[in-house]
Amino acid sequence: MIHATTDVSAGRLANLRCEYMTRPLGVDKPQPKLSWELESDKPNAMQSAYRILVASDRSMLDRHIGDRWDSGTIESDAQYAVSYGGSALGSKTRYWWKVKIWDRDGEESPWSEATYFETGMFRAEDWQCGWLNCEYPNGPTAIYYERKAFTTKSLAPLVSARVYVGATGSKANAYELRINGVKVGEDLISPGQTHFKRGLYRTFDVTELIRPGENAIGLMHARKVIFHLDLRYADGISEVIVSDQSWKRLKKGPYVALRYAGGSITEGKGETYDARLAPAGWDMPGYDDSLWGRPIPDTGPLLLTAQLQPIRAIQAIEPVSVTRLAERTYVVDFGQNLFGTISLTVNGEAGTQVTVRYAEGLNPDGTINSGSIEAGWLADPQSQYDEYRLSGDGEESYQPAFSCHGFRYVEVSGYPGNLTEDRITAKVIHSDILNGSEFTCANELLSRLQHGAVWSFRSNLVSVPYDCPTRERQGWLGDAHCHSEADCYNFDMAAFYDKWFDDIADSQLENGIVPLICPSEGHEYALDMPWAAAVIFIPWDYYMAYGDKAFLSKHYAMMQNCLNSFRHHLESGYLLHNSLLFGDWFGSAADISKSYLATAYYYRCLALMARIAEELVHSEDAAVYARLALSVRDGINAAFLRNGSYYDTNTQTANALALYLGFVPDECKAAVANSLAEDIQTRKTMTVGCLGATAILAALAENGRNDIAYGLVTNTNPGCWGYWIKEYDSTTAFESFADNRSSNNHAFLAGGLGTWFYKYLAGISPLEPGYRRIKIKPYLPEDMEHASAQVHTVRGMVISSWQVSRTELALTITIPPNATADVYVPADGPMRIRHGSDRYPFDSDRQSWTRVEGDYAVYTVGAGNHAFRVDRSS
Repeated sequence: MIHATTDVSAGRLANLRCEYMTRPLGVDKPQPKLSWELESDKPNAMQSAYRILVASDRSMLDRHIGDRWDSGTIESDAQYAVSYGGSALGSKTRYWWKVKIWDRDGEESPWSEATYFETGMFRAEDWQCGWLNCEYPNGPTAIYYERKAFTTKSLAPLVSARVYVGATGSKANAYELRINGVKVGEDLISPGQTHFKRGLYRTFDVTELIRPGENAIGLMHARKVIFHLDLRYADGISEVIVSDQSWKRLKKGPYVALRYAGGSITEGKGETYDARLAPAGWDMPGYDDSLWGRPIPDTGPLLLTAQLQPIRAIQAIEPVSVTRLAERTYVVDFGQNLFGTISLTVNGEAGTQVTVRYAEGLNPDGTINSGSIEAGWLADPQSQYDEYRLSGDGEESYQPAFSCHGFRYVEVSGYPGNLTEDRITAKVIHSDILNGSEFTCANELLSRLQHGAVWSFRSNLVSVPYDCPTRERQGWLGDAHCHSEADCYNFDMAAFYDKWFDDIADSQLENGIVPLICPSEGHEYALDMPWAAAVIFIPWDYYMAYGDKAFLSKHYAMMQNCLNSFRHHLESGYLLHNSLLFGDWFGSAADISKSYLATAYYYRCLALMARIAEELVHSEDAAVYARLALSVRDGINAAFLRNGSYYDTNTQTANALALYLGFVPDECKAAVANSLAEDIQTRKTMTVGCLGATAILAALAENGRNDIAYGLVTNTNPGCWGYWIKEYDSTTAFESFADNRSSNNHAFLAGGLGTWFYKYLAGISPLEPGYRRIKIKPYLPEDMEHASAQVHTVRGMVISSWQVSRTELALTITIPPNATADVYVPADGPMRIRHGSDRYPFDSDRQSWTRVEGDYAVYTVGAGNHAFRVDRSS
C-alpha cells in the first residue's frame, strides 16, 4: 500500500543520471534513459514505486509540475535505464527532472534534488551548416587553422551559449576548439575513433567565454569538422554562428610534420611543432586574417551522433626520477606505464629543437628501449617522438595536441638548461570511466597485479577498447571480450560500450560478418568465432552489470546476423569448421584443434543468445538457440571429450574453456577440473594464451579448486602473472607471459585475473541483471589476512570485506537499497557464526539463514550493512 504522506525514512535519492551521465549536454536520443540511486538507513530498503517529473523550466519543476512528462506513480522497482515517456523533445533544449520513490512499506521519499539534461541535434537540418574539409592526409602538415570573428547581436546579457562541434574520428586528436584565446573543454582526444560512415559531436557550455561585442572562434583540426554555436540573450534574441564560407583558413601553420600514415595502424606516432610559426592571437578578436584563405566545404558522414562521454586527462603524474645521460639529454621515469602525453616547460633561444622520445622500458645502460612500441614487425617501423621548436619568447609550455603515446619513460634531448622534475609531467588519458570501484588485499604481489591490470585496462579504454596504447590502438574484438567482465567490475562502462557497439554495428557487412577490428579500417573481415564472440559476450556482461534491456534490444539483430554468418560452417556433427584465425594468442601449449576452439565459443554464444532472446521475450528465437546449443554441446563432447576426464589435447586452455564456457557434462566436471589442476601442479606454471588466461581462474574457482587458482595468482614462475612483477617490476600487464619483448601494456591476459580478485577473492558477483540479487562468496587463502572490494553498481556501492585472525573471521558487507544478497559465510560450523549481535545456530529458523553449501553457511540478507563474525578458535 502506498501512503499519501511523505516520510523521509523512505530514503534519499542521489546520483541522478541521464544516459548514464550526470547532467549531460547534447543528448540526441528521443527517449533518453534516466537512472537514480536510493540512499536509506532503513534495513532491507526496497523501492516499490516511482514517479518522475520532467519539465521545460526549473520553476515549473519546483512547483511539482512535469509539463513534458509526469509518469504518475509507477509500481516498479526499476531505478535505472527508465526510458523517458513524455512529449517529443526539442533540439538544443534544457529539460529539468526529478524523481521520488515509495519503499516496500509504502512510505514516500522526498523529491530528489532537481537536475537536468540538454538535448543536442535530432535532425541533420538542425545544424544549419556544412562540413569543413581537411584534405587529409595533406603532405607535411595536416592541421588547419579555421577562424571566425563575430559581434554579438544583442546588448542584453547572454543567457546561454552552447557549442556543438563534430568530427570524423581517428586515433589521435581530431580537433581543438578555442574561443577568445581559451581552449574549450577538457577533451584531449576528440572525438575518438569512428567508422568512416559516422561522425561524433561534443556539446560545450561556453557562456562564460563569450564577451559582449567582438569575439573570435579558433578551430584547429586534422579531420573533417562541423561547428554550430547557439547564443541566447535575456531579451529573447538568439543567433547562431556556424561553419561556412565566411570563415578564414590558415593552411600552413606551426604543425610542420605529423608522423601519421593516413589511418593505418601506425597512425598518431608524433608531431613536430614550430612555435615560431604560431599565429599569435589568431583566436582573439582583432587579429588580422586578411592573408588567410577560405575553408573548403565538404560533405559529411552518413551519421552524426552525440559523444556524451569525454576522453580527457584523468590524472597528472610527476616523475619519480630525471637522469642526465649526456649534454642536454635526459631520461625521465614516471614510475608507471600509461597512455597519454607530456607537458613540458622550457626556456631557450628561438629555433632550439627539443625532441621527446617514448618507451616502455630501458636498456641496461639507462637509455630508453623503444622496441616494444615501434611495431618492428611492420615493413616500416614507426618510432614515436614529438618535436618542439622554441619561439624564444621566455618561459614556454609544450603539450602535444595532435599526438599521444603509450610510455613509462621519455628521453628528452636538446633541452636547454637543466631539466628538473618540476618541469615535466605525464598526463594520463582515457575515457571518463572511473567510478570509485576498487580492490585491495594484504598480499603485496596481488595488490601489484591488480594495480597493473587496472592500469592496462585504463590505458586501453580510449573511445574503443584498444589492444595496446602504443603500436596499434585497434579495437580488436577478441582482446575486448577477454577483459569486459573485469572492466565492468572496475569502471562505469555503460556509456563506453554504448558508443563502441555503434561502431560494431556500423562495421557489420550485409552478410552478418563483423570485422575482427571495430571500427573497421576496411580490413580484417574474416570468420573467427572466438574473436567475434565479443558481439555476444560483451552485451551479456553489460546486461548483468547494468540490467539495461534496451541495450540488448538495440543490438539484437546485429548479434543474430553475426551468429548466422557462422551457421553455414556448421557440419553435420555440429562442429564448426573454417572459423578460426588467431587461436589462443600467445599460448605456449601444443596446438589446440581449430574446430574445438571455434565450436566451443559458438556453443557459448548460442547459449547466451538463448538467454538474451528469453530476456527480450523472443520466445521462438530462444527455443531455436537453446536447441541448437544442445546439439552443438553434444557434438563437442562426442568429438573432443576423452575418457570423461579431459578435452581435445588435454591442454590447460582446452580444459579451462570447457569448464568456463559450460559444456562439460555434470558427471565429468570434477574429472576435467582435476585434469586441469594436475597439469598446473605438474608444470608449476600456465601454458595458456589470452583465451585460456580469461577462463582458467574462473574454471578452477567454480569447480571447487580455488586453492589452485590462488596458487596460480601467487606464482612468479615464467608463464604466470607474477613473473611480470618478479622479473620486470611491471606496472601494467604484458601481451606475453614469456617476456617483455612484445607489448608491455596489453589488457587481454589480465581480464580473468582482474575478475577473480572481485568475484572469487572478495566474492562479489551479480546473481540477477543489474545486481538485483547479489552473491557474496569470498575465498580465504590460509596465508592472507584480509581482502576487500567495492563495486559501484547501478543500485549503489556493493562492498565485501573480510579479515581473519587466529581466532576470528570478520566479514562485513554492504548491500545497496533495492537489492538482496546471498552471503556465503566461510565456517566449519554455523554454530560459530554471529550476524551482528545475533548468533545464528545451525538449526536456526531465522528467515535470513537458508542452507549449508560445502564449507559455507548461506544467508539471504537485504539492503544495509551486515557484519558476520566466525569463531575460528579450536
